[in-house]
Amino acid sequence: MNNSESIYYSLLPLIIALECFMLLFTYFALTWHRREQSEETLSRLHKSFIGIFLIEFWYWMTGPLLEFFKYIKLTPNKITSISIFLSFITGAIYATGSFAAAGWMLCVSGTLDMLDGRLARETGTVTRAGAFFDSCSDRYSDFFVFIGIAIYFLNKKFSHSGGHFILEIPDYVSILLIMALMLGTASMSYVKARGEAIGVTTKSGLMQRPERIIMIGVYSVLDPFIRIILSNYGINRDYCLIFILILMTILINFSAVVRMVDIFRLIRISER
Repeated sequence: MNNSESIYYSLLPLIIALECFMLLFTYFALTWHRREQSEETLSRLHKSFIGIFLIEFWYWMTGPLLEFFKYIKLTPNKITSISIFLSFITGAIYATGSFAAAGWMLCVSGTLDMLDGRLARETGTVTRAGAFFDSCSDRYSDFFVFIGIAIYFLNKKFSHSGGHFILEIPDYVSILLIMALMLGTASMSYVKARGEAIGVTTKSGLMQRPERIIMIGVYSVLDPFIRIILSNYGINRDYCLIFILILMTILINFSAVVRMVDIFRLIRISER
């Protein structure tokens, strides 16, 4: 199979998905002016790369799936459990280096994870236990993906006969980036939870979970195409992935610091 055929077959699922996506997006955009902004969207809006138009579009697009879950009486906790399992599978696929397949799986698991809370609110089944379970599952889901990518870098030069690892500088840097990324992810969640425990909350921070899923998911789906281009120019095929990791690490740790400062400021105001 030549490079042209490899590009075609690796991008065929993406081409089909994009065609469907663009049809739905065009229809929604043309009818946007007649739609009222839902209270659900306005109540959950925060500073991010995702504007209210895209949030409303995603709610509209996943509406039929939500109605299907209601019809089969699938509970929010069951959806959360399925999402955790799929995230574990996603991390395992990342570890093998099959980034395109992992990217599609990440999109599915991420969509389910974002639907469980919405299903609970629309069916009147919101509970503190469910919110706690969902929050904990998000952390595991994130770490499964990051650990899977880290294993990919570790396993690239693993000697099965000698039983030792050989890490090149880009691989070593990537593992350090993933560690910093996991630190930032955990810090963002902890800071918000700790603030809410003392009665202070904030929506600050750009790189929240939907943004992380979109960024790593889109790259992963395009990974086969990107690797072919980099190979043709004699560039390390992981450099684009490393750039994405650098960008995510900077943004998420910056967001964690911004959230810490914001909550600290609100606490000082309340103390006065």
